[in-house]
Amino acid sequence: MSRSADAPLVHVSIDHIVEEGRDVKTFVLEPAPGSAAGLLTYRAGQFLTLRLPARADRPVMRSYSISTCPVSDPGLAVTVKDSPGGAGSNWLYEKAVPGMTLEALPPAGGFTLDESDSDILLFAAGVGIAPLYSLCKYALASSRRKVRLHYSGRHRDTTPFIAALEQLEHAYPDRMRLDLRLTGSEGRLDAVAVRDVVTEVDTPTTYVCGPPAYQTMVIDALLSAGRPPASIRTESGRPSRTR
Repeated sequence: MSRSADAPLVHVSIDHIVEEGRDVKTFVLEPAPGSAAGLLTYRAGQFLTLRLPARADRPVMRSYSISTCPVSDPGLAVTVKDSPGGAGSNWLYEKAVPGMTLEALPPAGGFTLDESDSDILLFAAGVGIAPLYSLCKYALASSRRKVRLHYSGRHRDTTPFIAALEQLEHAYPDRMRLDLRLTGSEGRLDAVAVRDVVTEVDTPTTYVCGPPAYQTMVIDALLSAGRPPASIRTESGRPSRTR
């Protein structure tokens, strides 16, 4: 995720902070007084780059996935995992408080829904759920597309958004299916399980987000199952078939 530092900065205020699970927080933002609200207009699946005073010599620019939906949520929020040694996330966890004003670049990114009416298959692991949670809510609220989300997290009480996703599944029983895999007790997702899921979904567009090893495994399994590269999307773009 990247965005040109030449883009205009917008000032945002932290409205409140939500503890989502172990080392994961959601920062709910709003335009600071005097800032143009239009600069925070976003599409589901995009990211926000914050300019954080995390170093004494210079600020750091860090991009975080937006986990809210522009048509079903009242504001914009980013969900952040606290990473050891991460200058941006460490500063947010130690210093950020409600009412604080930060600088940001306008939302950006192409990890957004395509314009087809095909089913949508989502694979998420860990904090990679953030943009897929946004996409899931948007697809359900703004279309008739069916959504299937396969979500891997270590334990139920430390995995973000499980209750909210279950509520979505209850609200859209004919269009939303959540497959939750708790890896602490069930083990990690593997290629066989990915291919089993794929055989049950008719020609979907597939969105994948999670740790690099997870993404590589899922993408390789999708390609080996015959899914065309153009139907697979990640935050860094579409995979190419070089294997």
